[in-house]
Amino acid sequence: MDNPSPARHRRLRSSLPLPRARFGDVRGVSALALATLLATSCTVPSLDEVYAGCENPFAAAAVFDGQSADATLGGRASCQAIKATVGVGGFSPGCVVVRLRDTATGADLTKSYSDVAGHFPGVLRVAVLPPRGWGTTLSLRVGAFEKSCDGKEVVFDTQTVTANLKTVQSVKLQLQAMDADKDGYVDVVSGGTDCKDDNTKINPGAEELCNDTDDNCDGVSDDTHFKLNQTCEVSVDCRGISRCHPVTQTQYCDTPPIHTVYPDADGDTYGLKDSQARIVCGEIPTSYTSGPPTDCRDDVFSINPGTQDLCDDEDTNCDGSIDEAFPAKGQTCTNATTQCEGTRLCSADKRSLECVSPAPPKWYLDEDGDGYGAGAFVESCVKPAGSYIRQGGDCDDGNLYTHPSASEICDDLDNNCDSQKETAAQCPSQTSPSWVLRFAEGETNWLTASSWGKGSLWIAGNNNRRARMTFPETYFTVISSTDCGSSAISNDTVWTSVWSDPTDGRAWLGSEGGLKGYLHQGSTRCVIVIDDNLKVFGLAGVRANNILSLYGASEHSAVGEGAAFMWNGIGAPAYNHPTNHLSEVFDVHANTHEHVLAVGGVSFNPRARIYRFEPTSGLWNPESVPGADRLRGVWVVNDKVAFAVGDSGNVVRKTHGTQWVSVASTPDNHNLTSVIAFGANSAYATCASGHIYRFDGQTWTRVYNGSGRLNDITGTGPDDLWVVGNGGQIIAWPGWPRSTP
Repeated sequence: MDNPSPARHRRLRSSLPLPRARFGDVRGVSALALATLLATSCTVPSLDEVYAGCENPFAAAAVFDGQSADATLGGRASCQAIKATVGVGGFSPGCVVVRLRDTATGADLTKSYSDVAGHFPGVLRVAVLPPRGWGTTLSLRVGAFEKSCDGKEVVFDTQTVTANLKTVQSVKLQLQAMDADKDGYVDVVSGGTDCKDDNTKINPGAEELCNDTDDNCDGVSDDTHFKLNQTCEVSVDCRGISRCHPVTQTQYCDTPPIHTVYPDADGDTYGLKDSQARIVCGEIPTSYTSGPPTDCRDDVFSINPGTQDLCDDEDTNCDGSIDEAFPAKGQTCTNATTQCEGTRLCSADKRSLECVSPAPPKWYLDEDGDGYGAGAFVESCVKPAGSYIRQGGDCDDGNLYTHPSASEICDDLDNNCDSQKETAAQCPSQTSPSWVLRFAEGETNWLTASSWGKGSLWIAGNNNRRARMTFPETYFTVISSTDCGSSAISNDTVWTSVWSDPTDGRAWLGSEGGLKGYLHQGSTRCVIVIDDNLKVFGLAGVRANNILSLYGASEHSAVGEGAAFMWNGIGAPAYNHPTNHLSEVFDVHANTHEHVLAVGGVSFNPRARIYRFEPTSGLWNPESVPGADRLRGVWVVNDKVAFAVGDSGNVVRKTHGTQWVSVASTPDNHNLTSVIAFGANSAYATCASGHIYRFDGQTWTRVYNGSGRLNDITGTGPDDLWVVGNGGQIIAWPGWPRSTP
């Protein structure tokens, strides 16, 4: 036997991984030898250590034909050595156990080797070093286990060895078993546990599958292992029969269709949020759904995650936010219809926002300017454009003298909207109100009249006649003086126009021959300012900031043409530009500098003409007017309302300050000569046949029947009207003489 060198002993110790040994009882061994064995059993000793104290030490115990031992059984104190070669074939054990027994004493030494994976099939070389004091007859046993030392021993081999100090005994043992499928388990016919050694998926370590095969070799059928064909339970609401799944090879509970359901009280197919699931088979129970448990209000059908977010102060779509689609909710706004400040709130259909504001005030259109409106109202927090006021209730919005707080005047109308006309006692005359005719200067044709106060007026006509009445006088003072200062006039002078200045009662006069002048209220002496030989058909004046402006309708120097002028009462009048000369004009009236109208006509159709004075340019600009007949008289009520009358009963009216429209003609279509108005529904007109008409906004009514021509009408209101005509006629309403203004 070769003696290993010290270097080879060191290689043996360093290269061989030695697992922890498990020892059996070592009977008959001295305490010193046992202690030495226990202290050194985990290390392959050197030759010096093996044979120290022995009679014939030699180094051969750990040598196998020049190769190091794979494992060592025993310790350094041994004086004997056995070279055991274990051949393993047909399988790869998970653990090998080597046991040495002293036949004489029964003491044994055992060690298990579990770190042998990948070593077999092959040869295991074990250096066996019996403890000192053992006998020479020894029994060496080697056993192999499938997976671990705790498993079943598959195969073993035993030999008896006679040991001595001079010779290293060689022993060969053989472990043979069958593991055909190489799954680590030995065929049962070879003493192992693999019930089907030709299938790596069938062995004691395999998972038992539901496939009618004993996969884990425990001898238990799938019917028993998985309790097949027995009643099974998925939940308390779902039971079926236990069966094997053909694909997954797992046990399953064969039931009717399984549903995971949640409470759904409102039936919107969304389950109650955070509710506990219920597993059911077959039909879904009433008030449950297989939908997700995301409904935050299970008592309201319209609230669930599938609903569009509505403006309803609710988390309509259950996303944790309220009305998030309406970020402007609660912000201030201005109502587009009422112009009231409000707050953006949810609309009635809950799909948008609307500006909700307090109820706005009502505005009524006050057409006649009496402080009361009528008709349809406008609701707005901002005053609408136009003549709108907050007070309604006017029973006639076309008559300045008619409204709920008006006093009853003597006009044969209901002024205070109580459905009752005035009584006779409320009229200033001594008798029942009526149109009363008187005559003054029967040979005179009174052509023009103008009031400057109630019961106070000037009239003028042919034969150089002028007349005035100043309240409380009850008669006219007729003036025929020809004394006009530096200018003398004749008794043949025909005064065709007069305008009374309300500030001082002065009469401004225009004649057929072109005289233009004035006459003070208390004087009989007139003042002629200019004589330009151009007939004056009409005259009107306006005072603003105590500055007087006079406007006249006149003839033009060209034959068959008319003209209009502006005059300050001092120098010569300013006629309109010659290249813009007018057709014949017969009357003029004004209430402000911005609203001065002249009317007339031409000899061909359409005959009617209306012109408006433009203060900036000084021109009289034509306005669009319907009707075919010439216009003879005009009256401007205010900046929105005006009337014009003419031949064949033709009447046009302007309302709202926009355009002229035709209104009902007078009933007999007589030629109309003059007009006075107090609103869109209150006007009076005279005609060449001696009649007086009243307009109520819809129709004309004849209120006075006469025979001689009537030329002009004036007055301060419906209870103070004066009409003059040919043959000295002077007609007064509501009677004559007056006792009160």
